[in-house]
Amino acid sequence: MGLLDKLQTHIETKDTHKNEMLQTRYYAASSHAMLQWLEGKIQENGQTVRRIDANRGELSFLGEGWDGLITIVQVDGGRTAVDFTLNREQRLGADLSQIVSHYYEALTQQFPLRAIGNKTVER
Repeated sequence: MGLLDKLQTHIETKDTHKNEMLQTRYYAASSHAMLQWLEGKIQENGQTVRRIDANRGELSFLGEGWDGLITIVQVDGGRTAVDFTLNREQRLGADLSQIVSHYYEALTQQFPLRAIGNKTVER
């Protein structure tokens, strides 16, 4: 990851992202359980949960100088997708990709990881 990546003011995860660190993660957990766990984790990290919409599987939150949206969608009985969208107003500030990486690592420690992007993870 180069300097230009760190200067990005908008970052979004997706299945086909060129950077594997920013590819959608799929976990073996219900969307409800993941929303509840993420709410607690965000507060534990000193960030603010702005809104949770369990029907849409969305959680919006604020960090210092940035804001984010986590989208959680149960795609089938054993896989739930988690995607992030983060924005920062200033060119300099928190490394948005590091924030995504931090949350994906924490989720992987809490819930069984099933896939990264389009690649199944060995169990």
